Amino acid sequence: MRAMLAIGGMVIKEIFRKKDFYVAFILIGVILFYASGLQFYNVKNIVRYLMDLGLMLVFLFSVILTVSLAARQVPSEVQNRTSFALLAKPISRWQFVAGKFLGSLFSGTAAFTIFYLLFLALIWAKAGSLSALSAVQTYYLFLLNLAVLAAMASAFSYALTVSANISVTLILYVLISTYGPGLKEAGAKLSWMMRLFYDGVYYLLPHFEFFDMRQRFVHEWQPVSAGLLGLLTLYALFYAVFFLLVGWIALRRRPL
Repeated sequence: MRAMLAIGGMVIKEIFRKKDFYVAFILIGVILFYASGLQFYNVKNIVRYLMDLGLMLVFLFSVILTVSLAARQVPSEVQNRTSFALLAKPISRWQFVAGKFLGSLFSGTAAFTIFYLLFLALIWAKAGSLSALSAVQTYYLFLLNLAVLAAMASAFSYALTVSANISVTLILYVLISTYGPGLKEAGAKLSWMMRLFYDGVYYLLPHFEFFDMRQRFVHEWQPVSAGLLGLLTLYALFYAVFFLLVGWIALRRRPL
């Protein structure tokens, strides 16, 4: 456990050394401050517009930072030949994989938390009140989203270059989030064989849209039940472990 935390700690320091986080933070702040000054006839419309725009920016920059950080961990270790030094110590390959993942996830979580707190502060200043439970659930579910995404990018990093990994992971994320929900409906109109194929793809893919609570938060719908939160937690844990196993198998097969 200490070995994994030590590896993760090195990754966490990296995100705050680079300019990406600070550029994203400034961009989010500038856009939200500008948007908060726009005038509408309906005050509620201002708040909902701000919430929708703010959450989209916070989620987008958090995803990009987390994926880019997870994607460059292993290639940078191999390029700098520091992986030899790490694995020469009493550190197993599984600890190496888990440590890199945890570091990327904690770094992405730290960045997301700071972005999210800025967003909440601006919305609170504009609206005067917020649903605390919906705010917490939105935050927690997106953390699950980042966990699956970080594990996916981490797994791909053992086989792809940094640029290819970032491109593939982000494209898959966008495609699954956009078209994943409609796969079953699209397959229902086709032959039974194609319907079976579409259903199989639908159930195999990690559905990132399950962790998106933006509409509920923005439009003040009812919060998610505790039972559903538990199921989504297990769902995210399953895919995170699955991708980590893929990364571990890939690491065992490649020479460092």
